[in-house]
Parts: sequence; C-alpha cells; structure tokens
Amino acid sequence: MIRLLRWVRRHLGLVAELAAYGFWLLIDLVLTVESGSLATVAAAVTVPLVVLLRRRSAARLVPTAAVAIGLSFAISLFSTAPAAALLGTPGPVSRIAFTEQLALAVVVITVLHRCPLRPALVLTATAAAAIVGSPIMRMTDTGASTFGLLSALGWGGAVAIGLLLREVDTRRRAAVGDIRSAERMELARELHDVVAHHVTGIVVAAQAAAVVARTSPDDVDRALAAIENAGTDALTAMRRMVGVLRGQDAEGARTPGAELAEVRTLVHRFDPDARLVRLTGDPGLEHTVLPPGVAATGYRVVQEALTNVRRHAPHVTAVEVDVRIREEALLVSVRNDGVPAAPVSGRVGGGFGLVGMGERVAALDGTLAAGPTGPGMWTVSARLPLRGAR
Repeated sequence: MIRLLRWVRRHLGLVAELAAYGFWLLIDLVLTVESGSLATVAAAVTVPLVVLLRRRSAARLVPTAAVAIGLSFAISLFSTAPAAALLGTPGPVSRIAFTEQLALAVVVITVLHRCPLRPALVLTATAAAAIVGSPIMRMTDTGASTFGLLSALGWGGAVAIGLLLREVDTRRRAAVGDIRSAERMELARELHDVVAHHVTGIVVAAQAAAVVARTSPDDVDRALAAIENAGTDALTAMRRMVGVLRGQDAEGARTPGAELAEVRTLVHRFDPDARLVRLTGDPGLEHTVLPPGVAATGYRVVQEALTNVRRHAPHVTAVEVDVRIREEALLVSVRNDGVPAAPVSGRVGGGFGLVGMGERVAALDGTLAAGPTGPGMWTVSARLPLRGAR
C-alpha cells in the first residue's frame, strides 16, 4: 500500500489524467448503449490511448499529437452521411465522444506548453478543426451547432491553459538565466581575488628563489619548480573562472572566502538554541586544510540549504547537517523533515538559489542534488572532489 501511494505521488499527473479519461469513458459507454454507435466507442478509446503514448520516455510529442488528431479526423470522416451510406452503416453517429474531446484538449495544452512555436501553432489549429468539426460531421440533429459551440469553448480553454503554462516556463527559464548571470557576475568580481592569490604565491616563490640562488645554488631547481607549479595553478584557476563567465558549465572557478570552520557558526545563527539543527561530520574537519574553492563552496551549499529550509519549510522539526570527507571528496548533506512547498528537483532547477550553487559545484567538477529522500524528508547534497582542486 505504501509503495502504491508513493507511485501515485510520483505520477500524480498520469493518475489524474487516467481518472478523467475513466470518468468520461464511463459516460460515453452509458450513452453509447442508447445510440448503439461503435464509432463513438472507437473514438473514446483509441484517441486517448494514442495521447497517453506521449508519456513514454522515447515518444516524440509532435508525431504522437499528429496521429491522435488524424485519428479523430478519420473517425469523423467515416461517420459522415456519405461515408455511412458507402459503407452500408445506419448513418452518422448521434453524438460525440467526450473522452476523445478531452484527449484532444490535452493534446492542445501539451503542444502549446512543450513544442516549438511553429509546430505548436500548426497542431493547435488542426486540433481546433478536429474538436469543433467532430460534432458537425457526426451529428445530424439540431444539437450539432450547440455541441460545436461548446467544443469551440473547450478548445479555447485548452489554448488558454497551454499558453499560460508556456508563459510560466518562459519566465522560469528567464529567471534561471538571470540567476546564473548574477552568479557569473559575482564570480567575475572574485576573479581579482583569485588572480591576486596565485600571483602573490608566484611573487613569493620568485623572491625565495632569488635568496636560494645566493645562498644555496644547488636548490635553485626546486625553487623554480615551485614557481612553475604556482603559475600552473594560477592559469588553471583563471581558465576555470573564465569558463564560467563564458557560460561553459563544465568549467568554473575557485571561490576564496568562507571556510568549513564557519559552518558551526552558520548553524548557530540559524538555530541559536540548538533545538532544531544537528551538525555531524568527521572530527576536526573544520581544521582540515582544503582547497579554497572546495571549502567555500561546501559552506555556501550549507548556507543555501538552510536558507531554503527557513523559506520553504516553516513546519520543520529537525534538520541534519552532515559534512565529511570520503573517497577523495567533500560530502555535504542537509536534510530536513519539512518538505518544502517549492520543491527543487534533482537537476537543481526548482530553487533559484541552488541554481547558482549548481554553477559553483559544477565548476569544481562536483555534483549537486536536491529532492525527497523519504516520507516527508528533503535533502540537499553535494559531492566536491578534492583531487585536482587547488
């Protein structure tokens, strides 16, 4: 039973769609008993089945939508009086299939929401002809015009919903782009710090080499190697920083700043009475020397996760912050039992603050995930590799 509830929660959209199809299919079947039209049953069953195929992972939306609309047209065509006479059937059907109309409305909403603009407009216009034309082509009584008007209103409502979802997605993508741009601008401001950090090391190494050359000429090679390593580190850091500024997700920058030693202070500020947050991790980790980018990014992940808890989980009763090193990587995890009202997916696309964190984590070749990890539990976790980081 618990597994079933979890499956329903993960596939809530599919369950709602199936429930709607089932409700209207039952009505269609009851009314078909009176009319005796097999075409109505065929339309009520086949068109929704085709529309449901769009949910398959390998399905292509445009061909699937085109097949569903074409099938509806075909059923309407064979339900006209001339076609009925040619086939020797009693005549056109006396009513439309409500399940079919619902499926075509779902097609309109989906293509306007997810398809590129040109095919979306073509499919929407074609669906309008299928939705409004079906009662006109299939019905012979005076109710055809009334059902035609109702079908047109239904099509208009589907168009409005599809355009609204499309606009929401467009604004969300724009907001994500703004967040990423703001994060890159912050990284640009930090570029001076990165360059100053590494260039200072090069200058110090060069000064040391001059002293060594006068006092111990045999150790000059070692000093020059230190200068070479410092220069290589500087070029690597600058290249990754510029990669982020150019929009290259796989490249990034190191961010000097907050260290893991400040995580305990951060947790104390969030929960002064120590009744809500429990901090765990490797003993003495806050004193471990880590690459500045890794340490600062780990701190920022904890900071952003706690901020999201405060904003989106007002009923939280327990928060667990865990920071430790395992398998040449810094692992950061923040878990709470107050599932946020604004969920963040594993691809880090729902919380705009975590979008910026995703930029920094990707800069260090790490991974960032956020999502439910149990009943009522929400976890933000990051893995930051230490090998190769400077």
